[in-house]
Amino acid sequence: MIKLKKLLALTICLALVAAFTGCDKNQAINEDGVVATVNDTPITQEELDMNYEFYIKMNPTVTKEDMLDKLIMDILMVEAAQKNGISVTEEQINDEMENFKALNNSEEDYQKFLNDNGLTEEFLRSEIEKEFYINHYLTIEMDKFNNPTDEELQEIFDEYKMKEEVRASHILVNTEEEAKAVLDRINKGDKFEDVAKELSIDGSASTGGDLGYFSRIRMVKPFSDAAFSMEIGDISQPVESEFGYHIIQLTDKKTDESKTLETERQTLTQYYTYFKYNEMLDDLKNNADIVIK
Repeated sequence: MIKLKKLLALTICLALVAAFTGCDKNQAINEDGVVATVNDTPITQEELDMNYEFYIKMNPTVTKEDMLDKLIMDILMVEAAQKNGISVTEEQINDEMENFKALNNSEEDYQKFLNDNGLTEEFLRSEIEKEFYINHYLTIEMDKFNNPTDEELQEIFDEYKMKEEVRASHILVNTEEEAKAVLDRINKGDKFEDVAKELSIDGSASTGGDLGYFSRIRMVKPFSDAAFSMEIGDISQPVESEFGYHIIQLTDKKTDESKTLETERQTLTQYYTYFKYNEMLDDLKNNADIVIK
């Protein structure tokens, strides 16, 4: 459940969720319907609504705030790519267009995909161009974070008390109302694992919600904060994360003295990359002129 914020996994299908907003800076900033500007590049309400309606089909938990943040970050990363000398040619876009069309069984299926999702080929081309910039920019930037020092990894190991582990089960649902209903059923006597198998939208549903043992950095922060503050046998109130709402049952705690920097190097390096990635995004935002209307 570590969220690497789509780290180097920006596929063309997911790329369809946000319009290439950095291409028309002649648009009036103060026109009606502009919901935000990013370094003077506007994001319109129509654009936000269109992308939200498409994206929510793939991820029902997404909010319009999430979508706006994605649109903002897309603009910032495209601008950063261009400032770093990254460019894209028509030939490269055409090649990627053909690759995308090949994912469909036929021209008819391709046109049906566009029609079903209210998309145009021009929109698709602009998405391919945008994601080319973003993917190449991320590849270059993330290469800088591939070799953390032992001192940096040890700092993470100590800060997150890597020898401490808990075992927990959870039930993941889309809304707080659903989570409260889940908790109500459990409080009335339904078995946690039975409700998990019935209602949880997480892959762990098949095992009754059991996640096994994990350290703090293996889970997203709201989940870890809740789980590591609980006592064995406790069942949490609804816990919100980027995945939805969790009801957590803590089943065990332990200290694993066999864990060392070497045994946890892969996990620590993954977390280090995640941290540096988020730090990079924060730097882009902090150095930009972003106005939310």
